[in-house]
Amino acid sequence: MSLPSKYLTQNAIEAIRDHISQAQGREVYMVGSTNDHKMVEEVTVFARGNEFSVPAIIQVAQHGDVVIHNHPSGMLEPSQADIAVASELGKSGVGFFIIDNTVSNLYAAVEAFDRVETKLLNSEHLIKLIGKDGLIAQKLPGYEFRPQQLEMIETLSRAFNENKIAIIEAGTGVGKTMAYLLPAIYWAVYNKERCSISTNTINLQEQLIKKDIPFLQSVLDVKFKAVLVKGRQNYACLRKVDEVQTEPELFTDDADKDELTTLIEWARKSKDGSKADLNFIPAHQTWEKISSESDTCTRTKCPHYQACFVNKARREASKADILVVNHHLLFADLSVRSGGTEYAVLPPYQRIVFDEAHHIEDVATNYFGSGITRAGIARILGRLFRERKGVNKGLLPFLMSRIRSNATVPLDLVARIEQLILATLQPAIEDLKFLNQELMESIFSLVKERTNSEEFGESQLRITPMLIRDKSWQSIVVETGKNFISAIRIFTAKISALLKIIEAAEMDAGGEAFLSQRLDIRAQADRLESAANTIEKVIIKQDKNFVNWLEAIGRNRYRLVHLNSSPLEVSEMLFQNVYEKFKTVVMTSATLTVEGIQNQGKFDYLENRIGLSLVNKTRRLEKILPEAFDYMQQALILVPLDIPEPNSREFASVLSGLIYRALEITQGKAFVLFTSYSLLNLLYNQLEMPLNELGLNVLKQGTENRHRLLQRFVEDTHSILFGTDSFWEGVDVRGEALEAVIITKLPFRVPTEPIIEARVEAIKRRGGNAFLEYNVPQAVIKFKQGFGRLIRHKSDRGAVLIFDKRVIEKYYGEVFLKSLPKCNIISGNQDKIFSELTAFFQSNPAIKSTQ
Repeated sequence: MSLPSKYLTQNAIEAIRDHISQAQGREVYMVGSTNDHKMVEEVTVFARGNEFSVPAIIQVAQHGDVVIHNHPSGMLEPSQADIAVASELGKSGVGFFIIDNTVSNLYAAVEAFDRVETKLLNSEHLIKLIGKDGLIAQKLPGYEFRPQQLEMIETLSRAFNENKIAIIEAGTGVGKTMAYLLPAIYWAVYNKERCSISTNTINLQEQLIKKDIPFLQSVLDVKFKAVLVKGRQNYACLRKVDEVQTEPELFTDDADKDELTTLIEWARKSKDGSKADLNFIPAHQTWEKISSESDTCTRTKCPHYQACFVNKARREASKADILVVNHHLLFADLSVRSGGTEYAVLPPYQRIVFDEAHHIEDVATNYFGSGITRAGIARILGRLFRERKGVNKGLLPFLMSRIRSNATVPLDLVARIEQLILATLQPAIEDLKFLNQELMESIFSLVKERTNSEEFGESQLRITPMLIRDKSWQSIVVETGKNFISAIRIFTAKISALLKIIEAAEMDAGGEAFLSQRLDIRAQADRLESAANTIEKVIIKQDKNFVNWLEAIGRNRYRLVHLNSSPLEVSEMLFQNVYEKFKTVVMTSATLTVEGIQNQGKFDYLENRIGLSLVNKTRRLEKILPEAFDYMQQALILVPLDIPEPNSREFASVLSGLIYRALEITQGKAFVLFTSYSLLNLLYNQLEMPLNELGLNVLKQGTENRHRLLQRFVEDTHSILFGTDSFWEGVDVRGEALEAVIITKLPFRVPTEPIIEARVEAIKRRGGNAFLEYNVPQAVIKFKQGFGRLIRHKSDRGAVLIFDKRVIEKYYGEVFLKSLPKCNIISGNQDKIFSELTAFFQSNPAIKSTQ
């Protein structure tokens, strides 16, 4: 115990007393900044009561700061929770003081740390490393000097040094990964501030972890550690493996018995326990039985705590200077931190680089929303209890088995627990399964009816005020939903009663014999409660800031139903959770800007959609880097005009002939990019045989995994790949395998897609032009990605055929073309277009790089 005046200035003491008084003497968590003598001189309130979250405060408190917490009781001895908090804060260089309400006594659980002097990046040093005579140039095979890289390094050095947000469009061939890795690495090493590199695709993650980072580790004059961080669900849980192996009859079904046995054998031998270590892809419902989950983890009480695959991975991540993650995992971490939970997904990090940043709005929309499925609820109920061929399986039967075999539990208590499970809980689960089916069937029928859809295929129905007022909606869906929600909450209350009885029995026996079973059952009950809340949010309660919709997909006798709720806008959420909390944020991609929209800047679309417009302009650095390739010489854009528009009935049949004629000239070597699976499948079925007769191999997305499909495409230089969505981007094919890209339609999103429809309406309500402000820019970004598949190297050459004449004839078409690199564009009738295509391919055949 010490006098506060040893650690706090008088101003700080008075400020703390004021904050505690304003909280009426309740618990308060404050962050104090220290002076050169390590005394706290300024204090701000971070949280009150039980709102405190270690991961969240670490994002606010800097190295050398102190977290100050009052004990209203006046007893300053740290609790177990205080000790855990102190441990986490200490790892990040943050002190931890406990005080009484009058600030008369202070306990320094963790002394204040010396402030670390920030070492600024020397951009000249970084530029020299990657310049013509630098270490990288000397040792990188196939090195090319790229002045755009130097520009990018200069901008990013400033972003790190001045705590700014950088938005950089860097086209193909610029070498942007090296340009952002160098500043991130040197900053992290110099200043002990971890940096996260976030990507959208696995391909880019693998490039960073397997190629770019190992190379830099071998040549740079600083030592650094980088780790690829994967989500917890990618790892096996050894406790679950034990339990499944101990009583397999309670967990396995006939359909997954062999696969589960294989997984258990693998988990016993695996070094990292990651699903990626498997030589096959397990069924989701099978993997789920042994996968790690945050809400079922027993943490330090687990017998496998030291050997735990997740803990091993986290320990490695905590030693890293650079974290490589995907956008989904990063936003899962941000979502967890914003929710105030103690258990963050990632170790603390202070700077973020978003590569493939054009996906940020979609990923944030997903992670700041919620959703449930019919199958998801059924799986939760099945994990608790299911009957197969007269055998009771699941967590409740497993709990009973454990209780029966434990001699410390009195027989009368065993009988009471069995009675509760057998007579109350298991029948209630069967009732919930019926109610789930009843609600989801009513939703399925209503969605199909209101959308006039076939039973098969996906149908979406947005929940609008008009639908809510509909009598059939109220009587069929809302009433059924209320019954289901009520039944879930009654059931989860009974689960809580069961767990309290078991916990009391453990206390009487002086142990926690059923801890893992309690946690597993509690987790399923919490998930059911969350499902009930989501059902309530989607079909009963309406929030004007969220878009709610239903999806129905026919699958023979089993019909898939999804309930979804997503934020109408994510700009404010991103501002609060990313831009305000992280010192440096970098957004980069080859496709961030849109040209040619009246009264709009090139970055306006991106900045408005993802909240960058809310950031003070003085903190934003914008940069469009010059193209790395000579597109005037390397690429040709061709647009036939004597064709029907995409909404015409004749379009599909005409398109089939156009594609055939083009591929006959190019002799394959092409991506044919679609905006819908239906048109893709239709034309694939029409063209596969005729193209085969030309000696061309036709590949279709979905027939095998993406990696293998691309491999086959590259190996056969007379092949064609029919693809949609995922093949518009994230695919890097160099060499003569790809000399043509056919864009069948301008990639506008479906206007009736609920989230698109709602955002369009919101823009119109505030007096904006939704088509030009939202629909067109969104399509332009996708269009630029599709165009970008063609030229991947300075010696590549090829043609892009656009079979959508709107790009020439409609007023908005110029926005698409102006947003592309400057290259030759030819439009006219079909004969002219195919004559030009023939001449182009005959002029300099087969000169593409094979590197």
